[in-house]
Amino acid sequence: MPATLTVDIQSEIETLRAVMVHRPGDELLRMNQHQLEDLLFDDILSPPAAVREHDLMTEVFEVAGAEVLEVRTELSAGLARASGEPRRALVAAICEQRGVLELLDPLLELEAEALAEILICGLRWGQLPCPLTLAQLRDRVLAPSASALPPCPNLMFMRDPCIAVRDRVVVGRMSTPARITESWLVAFAIEHGGRFRPQTLLFAGYDLDRNRRYRALEGGDVLVLSREALMIGCSQRTSAQTIERLAREQLFPAFSDLERVYVVLMPEARTVMHLDTICTQIDRDSFLAFSPQICPGPEALRVAMLDRKGALVLTEKTAVQDVLRDELGRLTSVVPCGGADPMQQQREQWTDGANAFCVGPGKIVLYARNTLTIAALADQGYEETALHWVQEPARRAALIAEGMARPRTIFSFPAGELSRARGGGRCLTMPLIRRA
Repeated sequence: MPATLTVDIQSEIETLRAVMVHRPGDELLRMNQHQLEDLLFDDILSPPAAVREHDLMTEVFEVAGAEVLEVRTELSAGLARASGEPRRALVAAICEQRGVLELLDPLLELEAEALAEILICGLRWGQLPCPLTLAQLRDRVLAPSASALPPCPNLMFMRDPCIAVRDRVVVGRMSTPARITESWLVAFAIEHGGRFRPQTLLFAGYDLDRNRRYRALEGGDVLVLSREALMIGCSQRTSAQTIERLAREQLFPAFSDLERVYVVLMPEARTVMHLDTICTQIDRDSFLAFSPQICPGPEALRVAMLDRKGALVLTEKTAVQDVLRDELGRLTSVVPCGGADPMQQQREQWTDGANAFCVGPGKIVLYARNTLTIAALADQGYEETALHWVQEPARRAALIAEGMARPRTIFSFPAGELSRARGGGRCLTMPLIRRA
């Protein structure tokens, strides 16, 4: 049995030691063009291409010395290890949410690996024997290709279902029906898979009886600034009510030295669905951002602050950058994604140019297609290490090692498929341990 992990995330940028991902799989094959809106996609992805791109990213982590955990493996282990009641409670919650309680007993009879595969990739009517219901009959007549359990194609965006903060993992509350079961699967894998110390989870539980405004929290909106401060986007996917509930009921009681939770007041728009679509930290004193909304100016987003004493105020600062300078130092700078041209800033923000992921301070993963963002970073002393699957593995490993040895490096890789799903390197990862 591998060593037990203790989650340790004190910032966004220290050297990555462990990370959880989900390698895209057959769940991408279980969706068609008629399901795109419901499943939150803009287009159908090619699974082999998405896997190839994802593998390039995780290769950076492994060569850099981080342990990479695959959520499918951890979920299978959890389903095998868990006693009957936790396993039954998970499957029952999913069946209830999807309106297919007749599948509960047939699913519970499956081996752990097969059950994990179905919970991620979905299930078609007829794959398992179960009593005929009116819902099944209607699908046979009107929607023969309908799924009994829909797939989870968004699970590859591991940032959102659960959020590592300090030594705990905050269980998210996915705001859309398409993703609601993802946080349950990831939390179950962490609690029962055997790799994590007990009592790792925070904000856990199936609380579907609450109004959805009190259960909308996704990890793409959470930035860990320091031991004293967090920043959370109040966005399309994370509600004001849930942020306040999380801070008052969970974060301040759990972390005695957490003093402030900053809340970025964002428009509810798909173009800026999470805070990390417009702002990510890339070094101790610098951020990559969609500068019109992060830096002072007419489009700058305002910031509220919750503190542990119960105060709630709209900060006097006029922009997110001002708050970051207060917290991290007055020299904290913003590198504009897309460079200086407003049109290109918008284009590359849409293709995840502001969504970088730190392998260590000044060592970031970014999609190669965001060429003007890469040029803007080069002006700040970053050197690009361009990775591609046509390179020999030994050559890629050498390039990654060279990049890690430089003060500032961009590990770029092709992502024509992944970027079409609206998520960058930070979206695709849940860091578990970072250490200086």
